[in-house]
Amino acid sequence: MSNTYGGWHPQDSSPGQPPDPRRAQPPQPLDPYGPRDPYGRPANPYGRPDYQPPQYPHGGFQQDQAAPPQQLPAYAPGPAEPEPRPDDAPPTIGGAWRWAWGAFGASWGTWVLMSLALGAAQIAVVLLFSPSALDGLMNSTDQAALDAAQAAGQTLEAKALGAAGTAITFLLQALLYAGALAATRTRTVRIRDFFFLRGFGGLVAYALLAGVIGFVSAAVPVVGGLIQAVCTLLLLPVPFLLLRRVGFGRALGGGVGLVLSHLGTALGVFGIFAGLAIASIFTCGIGLVVVAPVMLLVGAYLVQRWTGEPVWS
Repeated sequence: MSNTYGGWHPQDSSPGQPPDPRRAQPPQPLDPYGPRDPYGRPANPYGRPDYQPPQYPHGGFQQDQAAPPQQLPAYAPGPAEPEPRPDDAPPTIGGAWRWAWGAFGASWGTWVLMSLALGAAQIAVVLLFSPSALDGLMNSTDQAALDAAQAAGQTLEAKALGAAGTAITFLLQALLYAGALAATRTRTVRIRDFFFLRGFGGLVAYALLAGVIGFVSAAVPVVGGLIQAVCTLLLLPVPFLLLRRVGFGRALGGGVGLVLSHLGTALGVFGIFAGLAIASIFTCGIGLVVVAPVMLLVGAYLVQRWTGEPVWS
């Protein structure tokens, strides 16, 4: 049945009359917090009236999901040290000299330590295998004892014993050769690099050859000294070649061939080394602590470049 009351309620006391405007209820604004209790507080503690708190199976509370971490910029390291690169410059004395000083400075503490230790060991070997020289030092104020020591040093037995000492001192010096050759591959060297002696059998054979040359030099003072100088020049690359495991015969022939092929450079290096060795006398030999490693580094650089091997700088 349709509504025929014209918008007013049938329970009004005056049917057929329009509703009393005083009794009309104005529309109430929507309270965003829903109904309130008698004290004006929201009855719904969750805020919006249509908000329903989440239900969890175990009655616990779920923490709000954290915002995704902010993407930080990638770490940008500072300027790295330049990587080693092969030196492809022509093998000149100037280039070898510059590289040698740079390599010595990169590990100068190690070089000085090894030079001092091996130098002291070589001096001890020389004195041990030269009793006449030791007697002369012990009796330096007694002229008669000095004359007797010099006479004892001229015998063949004393010269042969001194030659054996020369061979042993070369084996000690071979440790510095090994360090110089290692520097051409890594530039900086460590203590263990000096004791990595490849081709040890060839080094022993070369030590015996050095002893024979030393015996000839002592037996024939003038001619022997000239022979020793020439052999030292021609055999300059041999220890480095032996440390690269080249056979003894091939190392001898190859070393002499390298020197003759680059005779001008070899003579220049030999002259520089001789001059620095003489100048170190005025420092009581202390200058050899620096001169000897640098000149070995120069030799290692030249031998590597002469044979086409890279030198890292």
